[in-house]
Amino acid sequence: MQTSGTRPPPTHVIAHLSDPHLVAGDGLLAGRIDTRAQLRKALSRVEASGERIDAVVISGDLADRGDEAAYELLRTIVEPVVERLGCALVLTGGNHDERRPMARVLHGRDTDDPQDTVTTVHGLRVVAVDSAVPGYHHGGLSDAQYAWLAGVLATPAEHGTLLVVHHAPITYRSPVMQLLDFRDAGRLRRVIEGTDVRAVLSGHLHVTSFGTLGGIPVLVAGGVSYVDDVGAPRHLLMGVDGPQSWNLVEVHRDGVVSTVVPVEQHETWPALSPAVSEFMDTVPEEDRAEVFSRKPV
Repeated sequence: MQTSGTRPPPTHVIAHLSDPHLVAGDGLLAGRIDTRAQLRKALSRVEASGERIDAVVISGDLADRGDEAAYELLRTIVEPVVERLGCALVLTGGNHDERRPMARVLHGRDTDDPQDTVTTVHGLRVVAVDSAVPGYHHGGLSDAQYAWLAGVLATPAEHGTLLVVHHAPITYRSPVMQLLDFRDAGRLRRVIEGTDVRAVLSGHLHVTSFGTLGGIPVLVAGGVSYVDDVGAPRHLLMGVDGPQSWNLVEVHRDGVVSTVVPVEQHETWPALSPAVSEFMDTVPEEDRAEVFSRKPV
């Protein structure tokens, strides 16, 4: 059944991945996870989605140990996909990343400074700010980063802004992860309040989660490498292999919608029978919503 639906399509579509924790060579993360295979599977699902992807966003913990070989591996895996999709690539660092090796390989700069970036795709601005605090696993921004971000946001973009930070500026259930959260989320809220920021894209938690920072939605992508078992008691931090995912973020003129996509391709079947699909193809477009929605008597 072909239909245009009842609402306009999104203006922009973003593939939001997080926490690949790449391990170069033949190593396995925690002795269990082939992070190279996990990232490849996730990106194959992005390509198979059939969506017109405007940007691939990977929101931190690109490498598990912050070594140059892992960042080279990231480029080898991701760049051909981005080229085939014809889309932008937006990366930011996480607490497992190291700034100098990341800057050398991914940005061609020999520096320990954060590589904060602004990428504009068809009028939508994507601002990535490195929330990793050197020498620590918790997150935050420096005074200079806050000043830079405020300066960027002083001028609105045509379709608004998506802000990318690794450490999700929301309260997560795990008391262990709360020790490593984004410090001073209130300051970040004050900087982005009243600006054109439409959503914050984050990772770090290894679960799909949603919250708000002030009135701005925070969309957390589940880990591509492994996931926190939210069904376990909250005082435990248990990794699980199986429900890894990424988020398909659709930007509309009047809102932002984030949908979870499993990394693993599961068995599928048609949700509509062939008879229903064939019948709906005979219904004029202007009548399809009425006909499809009406319950049989």
